[in-house]
Amino acid sequence: MVLFSRLTCSMVLLGALTVLGSSCAGLSKGSVAASESQEQVDAAAQRVKAALVRIKVVEPSFYQGREDKTVSFGSGSIISPDGYVVTNHHVAGKAINLVCTLPNREEVPAILIGTDPATDIAIIKLTPEKPTVWPFVSFGDSSKVRVGDPVLALGSPVALSQSVTLGIVSNTEMIMPPSYGDSAFTLDGENVGELVRWIGHDAAIYPGNSGGPLVNLEGEIVGVNEIGMGLGGAIPGNLAKSIAEELIANGRIRRAYVGFGLQPTLRHGDRREGVLINTILKGSPAEKAEIKPGDLLLSVNGKSVEGRFAEDLPTINQLLATLEIGKPAALKVLRSGEEKVIELTPEEREPGFIPEHEVREWGMSAADLNIWAALSMARDTKTGVLVTAFRAGGPLAKAKPELRAGDVIIELDGKPVTGVKELQSFTDTTLGEDKEKSVPVLVKFERGGEQLLSVVEIGIEKLTDPDREVVRGWFPMETQVLTRELATKLDLGKTTGVRVTRLYDQHPEGFPFQVCDIITEMDGEVLPAARKEDADLFRTALRQYRPGKKVAFTVLRNGEKVSFEAEILPSPAQAREMRRYRDNDFEFIVREAAWQDLEKPTLGGEKFSVMVDNVVHGGWADLGGLLVGDVLLQVNGEPIGSLDDVQRLLTAAREQKAKSVVLYVRRDVRNLFIELEPSWD
Repeated sequence: MVLFSRLTCSMVLLGALTVLGSSCAGLSKGSVAASESQEQVDAAAQRVKAALVRIKVVEPSFYQGREDKTVSFGSGSIISPDGYVVTNHHVAGKAINLVCTLPNREEVPAILIGTDPATDIAIIKLTPEKPTVWPFVSFGDSSKVRVGDPVLALGSPVALSQSVTLGIVSNTEMIMPPSYGDSAFTLDGENVGELVRWIGHDAAIYPGNSGGPLVNLEGEIVGVNEIGMGLGGAIPGNLAKSIAEELIANGRIRRAYVGFGLQPTLRHGDRREGVLINTILKGSPAEKAEIKPGDLLLSVNGKSVEGRFAEDLPTINQLLATLEIGKPAALKVLRSGEEKVIELTPEEREPGFIPEHEVREWGMSAADLNIWAALSMARDTKTGVLVTAFRAGGPLAKAKPELRAGDVIIELDGKPVTGVKELQSFTDTTLGEDKEKSVPVLVKFERGGEQLLSVVEIGIEKLTDPDREVVRGWFPMETQVLTRELATKLDLGKTTGVRVTRLYDQHPEGFPFQVCDIITEMDGEVLPAARKEDADLFRTALRQYRPGKKVAFTVLRNGEKVSFEAEILPSPAQAREMRRYRDNDFEFIVREAAWQDLEKPTLGGEKFSVMVDNVVHGGWADLGGLLVGDVLLQVNGEPIGSLDDVQRLLTAAREQKAKSVVLYVRRDVRNLFIELEPSWD
């Protein structure tokens, strides 16, 4: 997968493993067997290209207790005429917004149908405006793939347009090297290597190829490209096909849970058949069936198993995962030299992936607990809310004692809380419509075996308008110090003062100063500005007078001394003093325009009333490309005359759950249309 924060590319790394995104690279001929003609390669590539898509994904990521949205790109293959697309879980499995680019460059929205982190396979579906029959590519039989077979890898490397690379199959049973450890490829709580043996190949793949097809010369999918660690690695097509079919039919994968771990038989043991059981999980079917660590598993429902090598384990795990849930299975084991058959009833396995949620009113991200989290924390129950991260300075951080990542919230104001949904419901009821008020909540939470109490002041921090600063004397112009060097060059001897460099458009009619005037005296006193350090001397002097007072000035104008009186004007409000409005859905803040904004030369004298003051990283406004300093001219075609207009139009978009909100902005010398595409779910 290729990740972009505003189109900044970075590879996703799992340990020393590179997880790759969308397509492939340019066509390479070096690895193909001499007997394979260019015509065969071209024909196979053409059969697949029509069904190849580039996938743009918006997905949530969580950092310091808040949800960021990131944009990434991957590849996929259309596998049915009604528009189902197979790709990787790490590409699209957590998507909140999907758009597919077709070979003809048309963009079509898509929805996530189902995903399986354990095999890194996801299914999405194209959702065009009109019914469409799509070109598609079929799966071949990956069990027939042999080392040395020529294969093509297709996709969109680094989110570029379609490409093809050519290579040969290098290994049909590739696993993680032993040096990577048991959890070398953990993806969203799942060890992918427990079920997958990759097809290794040398067809060049790059970040962006993830989810793209590995194809034989018949133009059939024999693998789904996923990893690169020297060789490319593709999930075998037969496994990907079975997962895809179940996701399309049911939207999720159901697997049997037996509750024991396996490892290859010991190298110096007496028996070579079977596979060694090393772990029994608490409360699992294996514990209930009284299976023991050290048992040698010989067969499952009469089917012999042999696990002498690490490469053997994924197929045994697949066999156990496909046992019928709730139906007793006969496991033959060898224990202390005696063979015995044990009846074990598999349960449905819980997913390892726990979705995170931002709970903004608490300043945290949180998740429900699953069996794996409960086991790792030595808890007997899955009830409660797991704090995954918190925002510095937010409600959890300010609580005494503060709550931390890893804490489990179990009670709110004396009432048990079972999960995130219940916590959010409690929050909505407690705060009501006013999310910006502060309400203390008594929280009981677990940490390291202790049950602690704390008071948390929940609520979104209120955006308050700053107080108006004291109004002081001011002139609508800019000046520079008449340094000794300037005075010498201008033949002014030891004259001191300041030179007028600019008059602002807001100066009143009859304002007596002109650009290039040199102010030498003020109220009968010589203005002693002569060094660059005296830059604020004139401005400070003005601030000592109350607005409305008339003050005598002496200036040098075109070599002549001119004297006149000028009325001191009140200082205008600064940008930091202007009223602001924050939109929590699109995550940006706008403020009223200040006089400095209206005087920016790059804005061409255009009149406006609202400017963008803050854009939250990873919010919808940020993803759309809105920047601090943009002048907001229109929302969905309606002109903006005040902050109230912004609030009214964005509230209407929220109530209508608009697919997009178009902002028309001025940015320096350009005008831009910025399209925000929120996911209201």
